[in-house]
Amino acid sequence: MDESNQTGRVRFVFAIVLVVPITLIHFATDHHLVELHNVYRRLYYIPIVLGAFAAGMRGGLGVSIIATLGYLPHAFFAEHHDPAPAIDKLLEMVLYLAIGVLTGWLVEQQERVRKQLERALTERNALETQLVRAGKLSALGELSAGLAHEIRNPLASILGAAESFVGDLEPDHPKHRLGELLIKEVHRLNGVVTRFGSFARSEPMKRVTTNLMGLAADVVELTQAEAESRNIHVALRDECVEADVDPEQVRQVLLNVILNAFEASEGEANPRVLVVAETRDVASSRFHCIGVRDNGPGLPRGHEDDVFDPYFTTRDGGTGLGLSISSRIMEAHGGFIDFEEHGGETTAWLCFPEEIK
Repeated sequence: MDESNQTGRVRFVFAIVLVVPITLIHFATDHHLVELHNVYRRLYYIPIVLGAFAAGMRGGLGVSIIATLGYLPHAFFAEHHDPAPAIDKLLEMVLYLAIGVLTGWLVEQQERVRKQLERALTERNALETQLVRAGKLSALGELSAGLAHEIRNPLASILGAAESFVGDLEPDHPKHRLGELLIKEVHRLNGVVTRFGSFARSEPMKRVTTNLMGLAADVVELTQAEAESRNIHVALRDECVEADVDPEQVRQVLLNVILNAFEASEGEANPRVLVVAETRDVASSRFHCIGVRDNGPGLPRGHEDDVFDPYFTTRDGGTGLGLSISSRIMEAHGGFIDFEEHGGETTAWLCFPEEIK
């Protein structure tokens, strides 16, 4: 039981207990003192309203019924009963019930609006984070495209000259090995430039209605050997979740996220990865989500907001481009990637819109 429910129960019990002294002072007051009895029977509204604030409509109705039952004997059956006219006392008891129900209903409406506002604020913050990330990635993408273009041209010239240089030398020439080393390094730099281009380039999408869990199953099968080599247990729930996506691009995202989950869970006592599905409502839009859950240590503390930044990595030999490229692909689909940590497990959610806007 959470703290708010516990507080509500305490307040509800207090409202019920408060009915007792109000009832007792009715019996303890001389029945000729009409003015005092008129005040006393209206004191029941205090616990009724408190009950409504504590437990909504049920709380207001419950306390009003208890107040009515507490007042009823003194109103009509006690030897020294309330001297007010019978019609006044009947109407008062009807008002107990009406005020209890009405106040409880208003409290429930207020609570519903409060939760909607909290949800809207949470969704707004999430969308703001997505927009900031998208702007950052877009700017870096343009920079990467420019750098890749400027570097690739001179690299091609250097590679051509190096290959010509090596071709003119005998294999046993002292400078032949240096030339081969030069060619190897140029190819390595060309690979770096290619990764720059992959980050900067937005491939045209070919959307088709696709079973996302079917794609995930293909990727799990593709990575099965890798999982076995790391002694990681991989499971996938048999569910059908469909969305209009580019299957090849989504397969690339799933592959990257699943391999990241392998990296995260490796080294745990019982490393495991589970692929699940879920439907979420975000900012009045419905998303179909695929979750890749692992039991690793979670996101790097203090860097939760940096994991999508290009070239940010905590892994030796990592490029730091995997999640950045994946995030761009998801945004091109109108979706997003979100991380959730709960119960010692971390889930990377890939969320695709139900309807394309």
